[in-house]
Amino acid sequence: MKADSTTSTTPADDSALVDEALKVTGILPPYDRLVELDGQLRAVISARLRAARAAADRLNRGTREWYSLQSAIDDASRALEGGMGIGLRSAALHVAELARCCHVLRGRQR
Repeated sequence: MKADSTTSTTPADDSALVDEALKVTGILPPYDRLVELDGQLRAVISARLRAARAAADRLNRGTREWYSLQSAIDDASRALEGGMGIGLRSAALHVAELARCCHVLRGRQR
């Protein structure tokens, strides 16, 4: 999936995006591609976070399910606070972390 950062990625069709981003720490892609993935993943995570927070509000606070969902929300929020850095490896690791958070949030909403 070769898309530019203006491509709209909805939570329903983000599988290829997440799969690509999870593989970026192997053979490192160009920095420009990592920038595109970063932007697209941030949009997907933001949408998933809104849904996850709404779901957490409906759960009984303090239950195992609530803690599990809240942990995923906290991890994704921290990942969104971070940046890619200036190096190719740091950028790849950051994009992979965003992909992992997206994957976990997607799993929590099924």
